[in-house]
Amino acid sequence: MSERIRQLEQIGHATWPSLEDEWLNGWLLRAGGGVTRRSNSANPVDNVTDIGRQIEQTEAWFAERGLPVIVRLTEAADPGIDQRLEARGYEHDLGAIIMTRPTAGFASAGTQDVQLADRPSPRWMEAAAREPGRGGAKRAVLEQLLDHITLPATYAEVGGDEPEAIGLGVVVDNHLAVFMMRTEPPARRRGLATTITAALAAWGSDQRATEAVLQVHPENAPALALYGSLGFEKQYEYWYRQFPASG
Repeated sequence: MSERIRQLEQIGHATWPSLEDEWLNGWLLRAGGGVTRRSNSANPVDNVTDIGRQIEQTEAWFAERGLPVIVRLTEAADPGIDQRLEARGYEHDLGAIIMTRPTAGFASAGTQDVQLADRPSPRWMEAAAREPGRGGAKRAVLEQLLDHITLPATYAEVGGDEPEAIGLGVVVDNHLAVFMMRTEPPARRRGLATTITAALAAWGSDQRATEAVLQVHPENAPALALYGSLGFEKQYEYWYRQFPASG
C-alpha cells in the first residue's frame, strides 16, 4: 500500500502547483503564498535519521517565507514524525481522502454543455474565488499558482451567464487529477458535479489518462457519497500538523 500511496502522492505533487518547491533531506517543502495548504506544506517522502533536526530546519524554511509551518502526512510516513510534531505542540487537522476510478465508463449525458478551455476564463476565476480563502488578494496568488501548471490542463465550466459549476483537470503520465470542483449553492443537487467530472474524464481519456484521482474532505459527506456513487474508491487519507495553531 505504501508504494501505491507514494505513486498517488507523486501525481498530486506534480499536478497541483506551488510557487516554490525545495527538497530538504527527502522532504518536499512547498510555498505558495498561503493559498491552499497543499501548496504551503512540508511533505515527508523519505525517512530521516534525526527527525528533531529535520523539523527545526523545516520550521526555519517556512519562517524565512513568513508562512506557518504545516506538515502534510500520510500513513506511508514514519509514524515518529507525527508523534514528534504532537509533542512539539503541533495541532492535528483533517486533510483529505484520496479517491480513484478509471477514466473510462462515465455516462456522457449532459457533458456537451460543459465548456472546456486550456486557460481559466474570468468567469471561471470569479467562481473559484468565491471559495473561502481564495478571495481578495489571495485570488491573485491563486492565479499565479495556476500559471505554474505546465502539464496538459483543462478548465471546465457549465452554466448560463455565470458558471454554475467548475472544475479543473490536469494530466500527468496516465493519470487525470481533478481539482477545484465547485458548484454554486443555488445550482446544487442538479447533477452538475457529475456532469463536470464526466467531461473531465472524457478529456483525460483523450489525453491517454486511464485513471482519475481526486480528493475530498473527510467531513464532506455529500461529496463522498457522490463520488462513491460514480465509482470512485478510497485509496488513503492524509492529514495536517500545523504550528503555531491556526485560530
